[in-house]
Amino acid sequence: MKQAHEYTLQDVLKTVYRQNGLSDAFAEQEAISAYREVVGDLISKLSRKVMLQKDTLHVQLSSAALRQEMSLRKTTLVEKIAEKTSTPIVKDIVFY
Repeated sequence: MKQAHEYTLQDVLKTVYRQNGLSDAFAEQEAISAYREVVGDLISKLSRKVMLQKDTLHVQLSSAALRQEMSLRKTTLVEKIAEKTSTPIVKDIVFY
């Protein structure tokens, strides 16, 4: 049971990040980690580059066939990533 001045480590880290202007970096890493968790190990290994710009996740994939398949699943992926992150920062995914 939490007492009046007890906080979780996640709450403390969010506060520290926000106070030091690092909340964007935290959100970016959280979104990338959520993407890797949602797609699984195999697809994660085939994703060469993953980066967040504004509210769009940019993912470089190793093959055109995989890029097509992932593009078809984009809406579902965005929803699952939003469920796994503390703030739903990813609004779109671009596969290239």
